[in-house]
Amino acid sequence: MENGISVYAGLGSSVANNVALIERAAALGMKKCFTSTQIPESLVDVEAFYDELTAIIEAAVANEFEIILDVNSDNIIAFDFEEFTWRLDDGFDIGQVADLSRIHKIQLNASVMTEDFLKALVNLDANFGNISALHNYYPHVHTGLENYYFSEQNKMLHEFGLKVGAFAPSRDGIRREPLFEGLPTLEITRNYSTDLAARYLAALGADYVIIGDGQPTDEEISAVAGLRNDEIVIHARLLTFDSASIEILSKPFTSRPEITRGVIRAVEGRKYVSQMNKKVAADEMPTERTYGCITIDNEKFGRYMGEVQIVEDLLPADARVNVAAKILDDENGLVSCIKRSQKFSFRFDEI
Repeated sequence: MENGISVYAGLGSSVANNVALIERAAALGMKKCFTSTQIPESLVDVEAFYDELTAIIEAAVANEFEIILDVNSDNIIAFDFEEFTWRLDDGFDIGQVADLSRIHKIQLNASVMTEDFLKALVNLDANFGNISALHNYYPHVHTGLENYYFSEQNKMLHEFGLKVGAFAPSRDGIRREPLFEGLPTLEITRNYSTDLAARYLAALGADYVIIGDGQPTDEEISAVAGLRNDEIVIHARLLTFDSASIEILSKPFTSRPEITRGVIRAVEGRKYVSQMNKKVAADEMPTERTYGCITIDNEKFGRYMGEVQIVEDLLPADARVNVAAKILDDENGLVSCIKRSQKFSFRFDEI
């Protein structure tokens, strides 16, 4: 994934701080730099805004970032430079969008795009090789997108061959004015850690993630720079001291291709046990299984020993099944993102 940061002119962060942010982000592996020409608070002093924007662009170019510039139909002509990818906001009709796609890299607003609009672009012979999409961020609390809608928008855009990006908020850095309540695409992620928010976006179909707030911490930048969308990573708490179980759970998994009631079954658990040539001993006190429990079938289950499951229901205690770990509460939403034949893995502080 080629992920990114946001850097804003005219919002109180000095030129030196903005340039330093770009350089740190580049060193940590970021590839994109989003900025906007449409934030009213940034345009109080127009001359200072353009001076700061110029410095941001120069630093981003020097560090080989893709520069995504949020523009509208009134100001786009002032930013006709090859280095920019134009994110088209208000005021563009479908003919203009098709024309622009033939001469420049552009981004559509993924949050409001429709299938009819995309079909019309096809009919107008738009250059889809120059088109991608980026969702909105939502400064106003309670106005971010709903998960299902976000996922369905991404599926639709992917059907037209478009890559789709979205915004994760900064939680531990300085949130952007004027509301200082984070800049998420998904409402549910507004107060999540940036790492979890980014993993959530990737699990729901985002091809790249940009930190929306303009002053994130280095830890947040590093987490997003290292994000993958080929595997759902879920953080959990170990409940076992059994070495075989810990070794099994430290490995990557794939969900089975059929959908079962009550649990998500992993393909590889029994294979891992066979390769390790170890046994999974039964727990002395079997426990009830609740949503988010990670279980391993023990030796009492015969040839099923080693099977790993994620529990999605309330299931009774079973002497043949060990409850080896529990998904952290904030991470439970990622369980529903695991689809058929989906790669996933667990991360434990204890390992």
